[in-house]
Amino acid sequence: MRRAGVIGVILLSLLTGCVSAAQAWTPGPIITDSVTPPVSTPGTVTPASSVTTPSKPTVPDAAGALDVSPFGESAHFASPTGRIWCALGSDWTLCHFPRDMNMSKVPKPLKVCPGAGIDVTGVGVTKDGVDYFCSGGAEALPQTNGLYTAWWKSTGYPAVTYDGQKMATLPYGKKLVRGKLVCLSEQSGITCGNTSTGAGFKISRAGVTFIT
Repeated sequence: MRRAGVIGVILLSLLTGCVSAAQAWTPGPIITDSVTPPVSTPGTVTPASSVTTPSKPTVPDAAGALDVSPFGESAHFASPTGRIWCALGSDWTLCHFPRDMNMSKVPKPLKVCPGAGIDVTGVGVTKDGVDYFCSGGAEALPQTNGLYTAWWKSTGYPAVTYDGQKMATLPYGKKLVRGKLVCLSEQSGITCGNTSTGAGFKISRAGVTFIT
């Protein structure tokens, strides 16, 4: 996949470090999408129209979002549980897979980055669209004492300790924007995308959904 290769090269250039696997891991609460079926009583038929199904994700609008453009080349953040790490740049945005994510629909490295010898570790949006990417480390580094969390320091948003490190979080219901790119934090996951093209993704422990 030429496009995936391009995304991999772009995002790998952002590599500034990685988190030691030897550090203690303190998992946050697990929140997944769920559907509650209607309750039926004997002798009654539940109309199909009354069954609730999850809505298809869309790229969030930028209304009410915090503009992170003044805070350097990129803004990094974690989900409130600390499981998902994301970054928002001037012409790209990405998130890493959370631990224990359902990987059943994630393509193998041979398809995403053939010959690179590294794993498929996340999903991102660039000018070319949305696709998976490979990396040998973490491109998103949301440590509160790091280089890419200046946007967070004056917000009053909470931090979360994860893998023994203190992470800057984007609270549920809050959004960040940079140009045409926006990310929204929700209990059901992180949604990021390009408001101009409509391309994006939603990522959670349940997996990745592409928005096209």
